[in-house]
Amino acid sequence: MAEEHNNDESSSSSMGSGFLDFTFSIEALRRWIVAFVVCDFNVDVGVEVEYMLPPTPELSTSDLSTICFNSFPERNSDSVGDVEFHFRFRHSSMDLVLETEQDEDSAYWYGFCLFRQQKDLTVKRHFRQKSLVLISQHNYASLFRHLVKTVALIDFDVSSTIVESACANIASWNPPEVGHQELPFLGSLLTVHIPPHVAFPLQGLASPPVPSKVDLTLEHSKEIFTSEPLGSWAKLIALLPSPAELYIIFEQALLCEPMVVLADEPSTCSEFVSSVLDFIRPIPYAGDFRPYLTLQSDFFTNVDEGLSSRNNYLIGVTNPFFLKRLLQTQGKTSNPAHVVYLAPEETRRNHQSRSFYPFSSDVELPPGFMPNETKGYIGKDWRFIKKLEDFLRGNGMTSRECGDMIRRHFSIVTALFLAPLNRYLATLMKTTLPSGVTEYAPFSEEDFIASLWKYGCSLQFKGKTSFHRHKNAESFYRRFCRSKNFDSWLDMKMELRHANDMQMNGKEAARISPSSLHDCAR
Repeated sequence: MAEEHNNDESSSSSMGSGFLDFTFSIEALRRWIVAFVVCDFNVDVGVEVEYMLPPTPELSTSDLSTICFNSFPERNSDSVGDVEFHFRFRHSSMDLVLETEQDEDSAYWYGFCLFRQQKDLTVKRHFRQKSLVLISQHNYASLFRHLVKTVALIDFDVSSTIVESACANIASWNPPEVGHQELPFLGSLLTVHIPPHVAFPLQGLASPPVPSKVDLTLEHSKEIFTSEPLGSWAKLIALLPSPAELYIIFEQALLCEPMVVLADEPSTCSEFVSSVLDFIRPIPYAGDFRPYLTLQSDFFTNVDEGLSSRNNYLIGVTNPFFLKRLLQTQGKTSNPAHVVYLAPEETRRNHQSRSFYPFSSDVELPPGFMPNETKGYIGKDWRFIKKLEDFLRGNGMTSRECGDMIRRHFSIVTALFLAPLNRYLATLMKTTLPSGVTEYAPFSEEDFIASLWKYGCSLQFKGKTSFHRHKNAESFYRRFCRSKNFDSWLDMKMELRHANDMQMNGKEAARISPSSLHDCAR
C-alpha cells in the first residue's frame, strides 16, 4: 500500500458515534449499499476508520479490517492525486441480513474505493492519505464508482455532511429492479440500467433514448449501465506484451481456469479483471474473482489447504510477493495459474514473448516453475490483431472505437462458441401443456459431441487439417462442459427461460434445477 500496512490493527474508535439520528431510512439505504467508510492512514498507528455512515455495529471486526487494508494501495508512490479501484471479499457479518439478486452470491460484498494522496508538510513522510469506500452487496460497479467519485469531487476532504447527504439520496431511491430507473444524486440525475442478469452482454455500447419522468432542470444527467465493465481497453491493451495474448486470456476466463493479473496499480488490475469478466458474457464467471487483493486478504486465510484446492479464480494483485506465495502453493497442483503481467512498454523485457515474466530478478520463483505455458485452442483473427497493433502505433481509430471493437469482437467469438451448445439444447426443449412451462431433457456430453462432429462449429480452432481442428474443438468443448462456467451458464438460461414462462403465462412456475440437469450427464 502507499504506506506499509505491517500488521497494524485498524481502529474503529471513530465509527460515527456522533451520527445516531438520520433523516433517511437505513433499511431503505441497505437495499442498495451497506455503508460509506472513510479510512485514514496514520504513520504511527496504521489504518484507522475516520467514520462510517451509517454506523454499522453488525459489521464484524474481520470485515472492518479487510475493508481497511484493501482500501489502500500496497505499493508506495510519490504521486499526488486520486486512485480509483474496487475489490471483492467474503464477508463474515452474519448478523447483517441484506437483500441480493438471484444471480448474486450473498457470501460476498464489494468495495468501491477512491484513494487520495496529497502533500502535507505538517505530517510524517509529508503525505496525507485517505480513502473513501462504498460497501455494497451488489456488484453495480459503474454506478457505485460514479457515486464515490461524485462525493469526493464535491468535497475534497470527504466530510460527514456530504456523505450523509449521499446516504439520504440513496435511501430515497426505489429498490433495485430490472430495467431503467431515474435516480437523483447530489444535484444530478442518473438514468441507471439494471440488466436481467449480471452477464447480460455489451452493456453501455448503445444508449437507447429513455423518456424522462423527472424534472430535468437538475444540474446535469448521466446514463449508467450497472454491468458495464470499468476501465478502458485502449489503455489496458497497451500494457500487454502482445495484443494476441487476449485470446489466451479469453480462453482461460471462458474455462474458469486460474488466472492472476499482476499490475503496478490497483486501478489497473481491478479494471482488467472487470474487463475480462465482460469478455465472456453472456457466460457468467463462476470462479472466485477478486479485482484487487492484498496479502492480508481472506484469500490466504489457509494458504496450504485453501489455495491448493482452488482451481477456479481470477485475481488482481500489485504485490509480486503475493504472486510468489501463490506460485509456491500451486506447485502442489497440476493446474497452475496463467499470469498476466501488465506494464508500460518501457518497463517490459522481451515483450514479444507470451511467457514473459518480469520479476525473475526480484522474486525467487519455485524450483522448476515455467510461467504461462498455456495451450491455446481458438484460432486468432490476424486482421483484428493488426487493427490493434495499428492503434498502438497511433493509427486507425480513437480510444473509444478501439474499446468498442475489442468488446464486440469477443462478444462475437463467444456467440460463435455457444452456437453449437444452443443448437443442441434446442433439441432437448419441450413445452408442457397446459402450463406452457419449458422443460429440458438431461444434458449428455457424448450426445453433444456427436452433434458437434455432425454439424460443425463456425468458430475457427487451431489445427493444420480439418481433423485436427475438429479434435481441438472437441477437447475445448469437453473442458467447458466440465467447468463451473458451464453450470453457471446453464443456470442463467434456465432462470431466464423460467422468468419468461412466468411472464408469458401469468402463472407461478416451479423452478428448474439446472445443476441436477447437468448431473444427469455425469
